[in-house]
Amino acid sequence: MTTRSKIVTAGVTGIALALATSMAPAAAGPGDGESDDDNNTVEGTVEQTITIDGDVVPGGSTTTTVSVPAKCWWVPFPGDEHAFAGWWIGAVSSLPITLIFLPTPDEVAQAIKKDKKTPGQWYLAECVEDPPPGAMEEFLGACQDWYPDACIPKWAGWYEETEGEPPVVIQPEELALAAQAQIKIPNPQVEQNPKLENTANTTLVNVDTGFWVTDPASVGGEDGVHEIRATIPETGVWVEIRAETDGLQIASQAGSTTCTPAEAVTAWSPGSDPACSVQFNRASTHLPGGYPVTVSSAWNTSWRGGVGDTETDSGTLDPITTETTLNIPVAEVQTLVTD
Repeated sequence: MTTRSKIVTAGVTGIALALATSMAPAAAGPGDGESDDDNNTVEGTVEQTITIDGDVVPGGSTTTTVSVPAKCWWVPFPGDEHAFAGWWIGAVSSLPITLIFLPTPDEVAQAIKKDKKTPGQWYLAECVEDPPPGAMEEFLGACQDWYPDACIPKWAGWYEETEGEPPVVIQPEELALAAQAQIKIPNPQVEQNPKLENTANTTLVNVDTGFWVTDPASVGGEDGVHEIRATIPETGVWVEIRAETDGLQIASQAGSTTCTPAEAVTAWSPGSDPACSVQFNRASTHLPGGYPVTVSSAWNTSWRGGVGDTETDSGTLDPITTETTLNIPVAEVQTLVTD
């Protein structure tokens, strides 16, 4: 949940705390550290409520809370001002610069204590291990743009207890990864013709066996496309995900084919040739259950996104594969030829 907060920095007599803003905090990897029972957030992810619209969302629209894979995020500093002062001194001392004056941890702690007006908590901005170049600057810049009354362009700050936690900052690319997980493409289920009488789905050798999907959504309808849009109302961040498939793949050791989405959604009707068909080239007498037949669709996914009315980023996501395996007995019919 996003909350607006007021953040203040502590001043230290004789040295500007802003000096530390040129430093990058120690990177943390996802899963580093431990979380308590009241906080299930894993480092490297943040919880965010998003709105999803699209043709693979039941009901057409839904609002849900998801774990978003974040490159950078805010974490509470474990300890009081003395612990924070000790950490700050160590961090500043590691900078490749020469300092004329460096206060002691006690001096920093006293300055912090004097600067604080109400109870609260120190927070640090941290990033995943080996973050992309500029990830920290992008994170802090977005925080300042979206929450000017809550964020300053620093990576450490004090949030007053009465104001809640630091605001959640999620970039379009991060939202795209979370939104892709919300795409629910059904596994393809098929009907067939012919079927021998009194059998579940037995067909014949070297006969065009027609297949079609019972749910057109499993191949994206005739166009082979699914699209969804995810938004974060608080910040105006949005992404659109597009998944495209070339069609339906039917594969077995006795026969295979690939059909376009338009062919895959066309059911066989009496007096017509099947739009999507396979010829099995040998009987399955050696397989009591029939040939295992895999019916699948491979989806390429891309995204574009931005903030408000402005598109800022785009890219590709991992492909999606949906599949179903069924057994199809293939029988051989003996014929008698006479003159």
